Amino acid sequence: MQALSPSDVVNRDQRSDAPRLWIAKLYYFLFFGAIGALAPFFNIYLQQRGLSGAEIGFMSSIPPVVTLVAGPIWAGIADRSRRHQLVLALCVFMSGVVSIPYLWTTGFWPLFLLVVVMAFFRTPVAPLLDAIVLGMVKGTGSSYGAQRLFGSIGYILATYGVGLVLTANNLGAMFVLHAVLLIAGCTALSFFLPAESVTETVDMVAGLRKLTRQPGYTSFLVTNVLQGMATAAFFGFLGLRLLDIGATEQQVGLAFALAASAEVPVMALGGRMQARFRLAQMIIFGLIGVGVAYFLIGLANTPVIALAVMPFIGVFYSAYWMGVVAYANEAAPPGLRATGQSLMSAAQFGLGWALGSIIAGIIWGAFGGGWVFIVGAVLMFAAMTVFAVGTRKRNALLA
Repeated sequence: MQALSPSDVVNRDQRSDAPRLWIAKLYYFLFFGAIGALAPFFNIYLQQRGLSGAEIGFMSSIPPVVTLVAGPIWAGIADRSRRHQLVLALCVFMSGVVSIPYLWTTGFWPLFLLVVVMAFFRTPVAPLLDAIVLGMVKGTGSSYGAQRLFGSIGYILATYGVGLVLTANNLGAMFVLHAVLLIAGCTALSFFLPAESVTETVDMVAGLRKLTRQPGYTSFLVTNVLQGMATAAFFGFLGLRLLDIGATEQQVGLAFALAASAEVPVMALGGRMQARFRLAQMIIFGLIGVGVAYFLIGLANTPVIALAVMPFIGVFYSAYWMGVVAYANEAAPPGLRATGQSLMSAAQFGLGWALGSIIAGIIWGAFGGGWVFIVGAVLMFAAMTVFAVGTRKRNALLA
């Protein structure tokens, strides 16, 4: 019998992953459905538990800080042990378990502890899942976007569905749904995802040194910090901005739904986009588009104008997101895919989000909501400039 070459083994593994792509689709659907069932309504729950506005704001700043630590720690464990499915299952299972004590917990410090523990386990899930799925789609004829779009669908359906049935008297239901989706759904699916095929020993220190010394990689991380700052301003103050220019609470919910819905067709076309455009072009295109949309929201004087802009945010952000996820994957050395994703996530959703929340709050208090989004637009354009200039040598190589 003829021995298989390493390339034959890789091709065989990739073909075997193709039928399992439905697992990735369902995983994204359930995980982001769990997020959609909880995140939009969490501050309402905190207010009902008696927390002040300042305490709620402080609580919202905790997950980004935890992300800076938790993401790299869990990704490093997964890459070093090569047990990505087990680490993913542990993180998503514990995220679900920690949801349950919210049903009876009161008081700032007990709630603070729950937020820290949940963030520690939940924030690494998306980067770990992305790293696994990016390995799965290679050679299958599919794309990352074709899998990730089911996450947007799950988020939209959960947000809309929970919003229809949730009242002040049954807020606990969102924690139950969050726990069920993660424990009964995502935990089990984790073990059906394939492991990354690595034929060489992973040296974490040498791999990280190689990764951070790549031309333009520091600029790539700075780009994500700036983008995260702008995105934090958007998510933190869009609702207040819309109400400020005359929108109703229902229109605030509609705004988020319009943006999320617009992501779906773009994600579905992700494979074709990556075949036609270089990753750098997708990232730059996305940053410019979102920046222009933020600028228009900052200038808007009626909710109709702002609502009309929201689908464009979904279109451009999804193009950017597919670009940076693939870019981080291509930049990472073999065996460090999860670490590469976690570093990008820590830059954007950790440091960037924490800084952006603080700065946006100061701008809101001093100059008003319009300036929050104008500054957000400037940050997007700055991120585009840093990326285009700082990574120009590497951009010429990545397709």
